[in-house]
Amino acid sequence: MKLVLVAIHIEPSPRSLPLGPAMLASVLRNAFGEAIQTRVVDAFVAEPAAVVAERILASKPDLVGFSMYVWNRSQTLAIATLLKAARPNTIIFSGGAEATADLVGVLANPAMDFVLPGEGEDIIVEALRRLSQGDSPQALAEWAQPTPVKDLTNLPSPYLDGTLRPEDYGGALWELSRGCPFTCDFCFEARGTAGTRRIPLDRVEAELELFEARGVREVFVLDPTFNYHKVQAKQVLRLIASKAPTTHFFFEARSEFLDEEMAGLFAAIPCTLQIGLQSAHDDVLRNISRSFDAEDFEAKILLLHQAGVPYGFDLIYGLPGDSLAGFRESVDFALGLVPNHLDVFRLSVLPGTRLAETAAGLELTHEASSPYRVLASPTFSAQDMEQAGRIALGCNVLYNQGRAVPWFGMLLEPLELQPSEVFEAFAAWLDAHPGVHPVEAQRAFYQTRFEARGNTLLGALAADVIACFGHATALMDEPGVEETQSARRIRFHHDPRVLMAEIEAGTTGLEELAFSVPAMPCEAVFSLDDGEVVVRVQ
Repeated sequence: MKLVLVAIHIEPSPRSLPLGPAMLASVLRNAFGEAIQTRVVDAFVAEPAAVVAERILASKPDLVGFSMYVWNRSQTLAIATLLKAARPNTIIFSGGAEATADLVGVLANPAMDFVLPGEGEDIIVEALRRLSQGDSPQALAEWAQPTPVKDLTNLPSPYLDGTLRPEDYGGALWELSRGCPFTCDFCFEARGTAGTRRIPLDRVEAELELFEARGVREVFVLDPTFNYHKVQAKQVLRLIASKAPTTHFFFEARSEFLDEEMAGLFAAIPCTLQIGLQSAHDDVLRNISRSFDAEDFEAKILLLHQAGVPYGFDLIYGLPGDSLAGFRESVDFALGLVPNHLDVFRLSVLPGTRLAETAAGLELTHEASSPYRVLASPTFSAQDMEQAGRIALGCNVLYNQGRAVPWFGMLLEPLELQPSEVFEAFAAWLDAHPGVHPVEAQRAFYQTRFEARGNTLLGALAADVIACFGHATALMDEPGVEETQSARRIRFHHDPRVLMAEIEAGTTGLEELAFSVPAMPCEAVFSLDDGEVVVRVQ
């Protein structure tokens, strides 16, 4: 029997690794040996369905299984339809969060024979055993019920058994536990499970050693709250420091469970933390079964800041009870804590979540199909939702993609603006100036903002500060460019060497810099020399 398991990723990246299908392939090999020949196929949402279908059909499979999520549902069903048309006898099934949450809706598509809901390892083994014994796909569709894998101890590791080679992808997805102790209304993670189950530490250690030996650069930890079990979290952090000290790890964490010791353990390894703030208003968060203590949050984030741990926040706009004004306040609160990045999302009413059950009572207007975005609520009009989206766009381009952390606060104070106001204005500026290089867009935007206030001197200085940080960072991060080909020639209003020397000496106020750095129009060449940025003024 030939089986193809398909993972359709959002876009190419080190995160686009088919961990779920590979785990299923591992358990099937353990259960059936070579009786079931399993192949894992990677695909991307932007690929034409016909191209992916041809890639799948090349194996002449008897069965095809898809990992279905909110971002790939339509693509999955389009590919399944093509497969059925080309090979009508092929059995097609799906699993994953989207298929589990909307089982009836997915099965309504005639190309889909059955759904394996919930965690897949146990159920796929039993499903294929039943098929081999003569059960029909229809019988499987009626039989299948979600059942969590109660004990993770005996699950094989697709990394350790050779099913999945993380070095081929440039990164790895890493599962340390399953389940979530929280019941946030907008999230599907905790539905149908109670508590959390953990991967044994001996497997964790072995996988870390493999990552280090294979030169894996990035590892994305899948646990929704890595630091909930503080003792185990600290054990893992110590293991990382000893077994994989050169790999960069990405964690999702909750601020409530941070302490000084844990901040120090995070600081001892290359890592980045993502913390789900969602809103800075306790009354809003209580509508989705969360809570918020601003004082405690700030104190815990200060521990990370003092330890030198990079961290970012998540915010959601459109939450029940929130408003455009409240969302602006959340953005401003978040930026006041100087995160490395701020990811802002529109609320979605995902099938199977508590929010999907309460949305009507909360009068949330939302899309009926994927991605299920909220369109309006009694306190957040459709027009306000669009405006919040503009703020999110400005934040992403200016702050995240623009890597504005080193200079954002420096330029914010003299403009006497809140971060949300800057992001909104920048989004409007982008509309009027499409196609401008990101660093030059930031320079021009800020220069015009200062000039509008009648301060040409500070505008020119702001543009130079942005250029110094922006072009140096872009040069260091530019992929695949030889040092001899990487020089950048930039026009400055001030000598960038003097400017950066003053900033490095501790002068971080724009008005202070205006007194200490004399105007000197010039051209500067930024280049790399042995991995270091060198600036030459001409």
